Amino acid sequence: MKQHHTWLLTLLSILTFLMAATTVLAEEATVAGHVEVGISGMDTDDNPARVNEFVKTSNDDDSTVNPALDLGVEYLGEDVAAEVGVNFKGADNFDLELGADVKRIFKFKLDYQALEHWKDHETLDQMGATGRTDILGGQPNVTTDKILAELQAANGGTLTNVAGSTFPSSYPAQDLYEQELSNEYIVTRHEIESEVDLTVPSLPNIIFHAGLRIETRDGMEQAISLSKCQSCHVSAVGKNIDERTEDFTIGATGKFGRVTVDYEYLTRDFSENGAAPSRYYYDANQGNDYQLIYGTDTTTFGELELSKTPDSEKDSHSLKARVDITQDTSIIASYVKSEVESSKDDVAEYDLENGDTLKTEFESFGGKLATKFGNWRLSLKGSSYEIEADHNEVYFPARDDGTGSPIAAFASVGDVADDWHTAEASDVNEIELDAVYRIKMGTTLRLGLGFEEIDREEDELGDTETITFKAALKSRINKNLSGRFSYKYQDIDEPFAGAKVGIAQGDTYAVDDGSGLWYYDLIAGGLPTYIFDGTNDGNDWYWTYVYPNRQLESSNQPDEVHEAKASATWTAKANLAATIFARVRMEENSEVDYEQATYVPGFTFWYAPNNKMNLTMAYTFNRQETENKMCVGWYHG
Repeated sequence: MKQHHTWLLTLLSILTFLMAATTVLAEEATVAGHVEVGISGMDTDDNPARVNEFVKTSNDDDSTVNPALDLGVEYLGEDVAAEVGVNFKGADNFDLELGADVKRIFKFKLDYQALEHWKDHETLDQMGATGRTDILGGQPNVTTDKILAELQAANGGTLTNVAGSTFPSSYPAQDLYEQELSNEYIVTRHEIESEVDLTVPSLPNIIFHAGLRIETRDGMEQAISLSKCQSCHVSAVGKNIDERTEDFTIGATGKFGRVTVDYEYLTRDFSENGAAPSRYYYDANQGNDYQLIYGTDTTTFGELELSKTPDSEKDSHSLKARVDITQDTSIIASYVKSEVESSKDDVAEYDLENGDTLKTEFESFGGKLATKFGNWRLSLKGSSYEIEADHNEVYFPARDDGTGSPIAAFASVGDVADDWHTAEASDVNEIELDAVYRIKMGTTLRLGLGFEEIDREEDELGDTETITFKAALKSRINKNLSGRFSYKYQDIDEPFAGAKVGIAQGDTYAVDDGSGLWYYDLIAGGLPTYIFDGTNDGNDWYWTYVYPNRQLESSNQPDEVHEAKASATWTAKANLAATIFARVRMEENSEVDYEQATYVPGFTFWYAPNNKMNLTMAYTFNRQETENKMCVGWYHG
């Protein structure tokens, strides 16, 4: 069926072009166009992924020169209009467009794009840390393949008992490190998008729509993972990308007097045909079934898959209506219903308690009222949508004690079902009032007030309320000078934050041992020391000291925002103009000691020495300062 979609799209394009070309030959018409031929070059130093992330010309590290072509042809006849556009910058960076309109009955558009995306490459050089018993240069407890290769070389090629973990003597650490480091993580994206409009002469007030979009992503991305119990082995591998997304839409737009109604149905299929990458997972030291998603059976360790991308499907219905009550007053209403399913039937590490599919539902209602009173133009709009992700609980069989339920250690801290809670499950309500007042000819004042409420299903993630106030003044001072100034203020109550991802500092049961490090004192808090491990044998497990410390919140989201923008344009002559502009944005969140300041000044200059030449010069400066509290990883244990 996928191949049929491609052939159908190609066949439709050819038939449309031939039909338009045949009609063109039979009538007198106007043909216009432009062509630009040139070359483009680029030279990059150091990491090209940093400065050439979205490849403009070539993905080579060295200096390159590539041909460039910008071609456009437009045809306008009595019954047919057609256009062709080509913007070519490289074999994997181009945009081809084709359009036709036959007697306003049949309209067709085709767009084919290609783009290369150079992905980031993490070298893992900053990894590596010691444990509490490692003294004066002891071997690291957090290792990478580079570190393991160095240990192999220092120990005559063996890797026995590395930080409490055992690797096979044949583990090719050096080869794996060098092979991964040589990978080029580049993903090439191709997209074909086609739209068709059909108006049946017997139903002139209804336009039927159909569309098809096929997107493919091919290449390689980096996948990073670790195996863990007493020590951590962090490694990266290349993940082959072979993704395909197919969208098909069908709908209609009808105009019935003052009422306009539009309906569209979308179905989407996503598939990943690339094989999941794998890496070596070693036996965990002191591993327990309830700690590991793979269990403690040594036969399950070795090369295991990671970073799988599941297939998914989406179906969506969209209905919109507009009623023009008078020339100045209109009402718009909309309704959207979507359902997304992600298949997990080939996952062995965990089970879904509601079958083999993750399911998310989206339902939205929206409306807008616009009217005019004298010099005032007013609009009131609101929306309400709900995202449901019920029954997406996850269960790990390896953490089962054999009786059909998680072991007592997890039951003792209240997490009996080991549920997976999603942050997207929420109810959102929005309302906004905009007003535009015409002060005088060429001068307008715009005011806006909005409120948004996000009620998340997971209580620990909090509920967010945002109040937004906006004001803008735009004026043409004289025939040569115009300007605009705007200001926005936001007050955000409980912005989205990571729940229990911070440090223990300031919590009720946390104490400072005098070194500046904070710990949980369970005895001082009136809690038994065995509450986390389910025993009273004096053992203090890893999570007794580390996981409970993750109690506070951390966020890079502000609870107060001030933003101002200003611009002025001076038009000296009909062929000469200059604009200066500036933007200042201040964000802060005192709850987590977060502050961010952004400054963006700049200018543009435009000059046309004649009717066939335009010169444009622009400069933009961007400065951003950020302060935020971080939870720094502390490897000690």
